[in-house]
Amino acid sequence: MPVLRSRAADAPPPITSATPDGTDQTAAKCAQLRSEIRANQQAVREAPTISTSPEIVAAAEAKADKRIDDTRSQLDELDCPPEPDSGVKLRPLAPLPPAPGAASP
Repeated sequence: MPVLRSRAADAPPPITSATPDGTDQTAAKCAQLRSEIRANQQAVREAPTISTSPEIVAAAEAKADKRIDDTRSQLDELDCPPEPDSGVKLRPLAPLPPAPGAASP
């Protein structure tokens, strides 16, 4: 059964083998939360393409921003270490064009 992106945050965490101190579970949860943040950042980027209504676009962006903030709070609560720097400088992605017939920002 396919999982919609908006339901990805509601999915149960994957089952992992854990050590008695729970470090594997914490690391896995931190990785999952970082993945959710990246998915929500993509949702913010894609928001202008989902509708011609500025209100709907603004609501989609606000919802994704709220999920990002909530997820970052969870990262802080778990005391996750900062994401390791891979040494590769990532370029920001260009914004997607607005939905057909939508007013330009």
